[in-house]
Amino acid sequence: MLQNLTYELSVLSKSVQHKNLSAAAAHVGLSQPQLSRLVAKIEGELGVVLLDRSARRKSGWTPLALDLATVFTRGLGRLHSEIVSLTEQRELTELRIGTLEGLSQIAMSFVDQCFSKLGMKQIQLDILDFKDLDPQFMSGNLDLVFTVRPPSKQKYNHLIEVGYQQMEKIETNKSIHVVSPFELTSLDRKELGDSDHIFVSNSLSLRSQWLKEHGGTGILPTDARKGRGKGHYSVYLIGSDLISPKQWASITDVIL
Repeated sequence: MLQNLTYELSVLSKSVQHKNLSAAAAHVGLSQPQLSRLVAKIEGELGVVLLDRSARRKSGWTPLALDLATVFTRGLGRLHSEIVSLTEQRELTELRIGTLEGLSQIAMSFVDQCFSKLGMKQIQLDILDFKDLDPQFMSGNLDLVFTVRPPSKQKYNHLIEVGYQQMEKIETNKSIHVVSPFELTSLDRKELGDSDHIFVSNSLSLRSQWLKEHGGTGILPTDARKGRGKGHYSVYLIGSDLISPKQWASITDVIL
């Protein structure tokens, strides 16, 4: 049961550091509804109550939530120490990389460099959106991720800024909004309400094609570029703790 809640418990351990659900959501990289569903999943699986929903203003954490987070964090610390000792000198010959679709070009260039300069045997590159990229990395299913937003506010041992990306607003038809699932949950509902239609797709290429062929209102990212650009979104490469410090140094030499 608990092995299926690793990601959820890791988020809970960070969330309880903030006094209520709304404050926590702003610091763990999730919307309040997403965090609420995550907490409800833990409650359902373990048969416990983690949120005092009877609070007058905002839901507060129960003492059990604080205790559960403490136990998880303590166990995670022991696990981290053991993993570091095992992987200190070990170098991975295969990598699992996740990237946002708008960062695919810089990710593919990185893969090519890993093959030619680092001698990697096999690399799997998956294009994911925010709702899948973050939990896949946090749960340990990805070794590296290219993203414009770290999965949480925690401090990462392996994180570098590798480039920048600009967002371009397209507005050829105000009657239809073209958005990603992530944008659908984060955009102002009033703004979406002004449209007669909303086209939602997790594929950047489909959204781009729709705007080109049918028109609409939407935001498309430009191709990511290396270096720094004023006023643009930063592009990050984040690595898991399974990557040794020596191998991370080699990876940063390739990407920078």
